[in-house]
Amino acid sequence: MMASFLPFIQDILPMFMPSSISVTRAKDILPPPPPQPPLPTEEGGEALSGVRVLSRDAVINKTDKMCASVLIVKPKSSSTVRHNGEQDAIIYAASGTGVLLSSPNDEGEEEPPKRYELAQGDFAFVPCWTEHQIVNESADTDLLWVFTRSGPQPVEVNLMDWGGAEAKAPVNR
Repeated sequence: MMASFLPFIQDILPMFMPSSISVTRAKDILPPPPPQPPLPTEEGGEALSGVRVLSRDAVINKTDKMCASVLIVKPKSSSTVRHNGEQDAIIYAASGTGVLLSSPNDEGEEEPPKRYELAQGDFAFVPCWTEHQIVNESADTDLLWVFTRSGPQPVEVNLMDWGGAEAKAPVNR
């Protein structure tokens, strides 16, 4: 008998015991990156400076249903190929224009990844376990995308390549 009331109690409890609002300030999400020495490039091109992809937690562990993080991809850079495990994700392109690549198929055929161009204000839905990569082809503009995922904190499984093994390198957070 009590088990039948449990869903009802979970629905009405917030009406009697409201939670407080939580705010995360931009300055706390995106602290200035530490200075790093330039990285050499191939073919004598212009040197790249420091970290090229930054992932920062924005709202985590506030609810078991969702979380948010921010991804910044510097010009002429890309994230690793990754998936979000059991989490679905919604991407909001806050600034810049970039490319969302996704695994071409599950049959193992040799095809290039599917390309989805996202400009400022665009949204994309990435289902759980879907391999994807974010690419900034711009020569001079950072890409800033907001990820909202199911679950209390973001899951990012970085891969060695499309359909590849999990990468063991640390992720910049």
